[in-house]
Amino acid sequence: MDIIELAGYGPLKKLLEAAQGGDVTAQYNLGVMYFEGKDAPQDYLEAAKWYGAAADEGDRQAQFNLGLMFYRGVGVPKNLVHAYELFSLAAAQGDERAKQGMAAILREAAPEQFAEIHALGTGSRKH
Repeated sequence: MDIIELAGYGPLKKLLEAAQGGDVTAQYNLGVMYFEGKDAPQDYLEAAKWYGAAADEGDRQAQFNLGLMFYRGVGVPKNLVHAYELFSLAAAQGDERAKQGMAAILREAAPEQFAEIHALGTGSRKH
């Protein structure tokens, strides 16, 4: 028995193994568990990590949730440009909440952020 099981997080161990093996649903679910602190210790950074893994694989829920974390600055530094980028990925897959998030960011963005957001749409952003 390892420390995760001793702490009473047996289901977390199986989910963690699946997520580490590339299971996108498991990655998203780990993000939720760590964000909410249910069946896992609350850890926003760990939530962002797993949402990010699922978002990179195209999971629109993870894209939206991670975008929301960046929009609010929960567990990660507030970053409207990155939030907009994540929302736009989710919105492209039909997520209506992400479209609303994009609109909110456009209303709130400072001029320099607005320029960066515009650059995202034109493909001229530097990586």
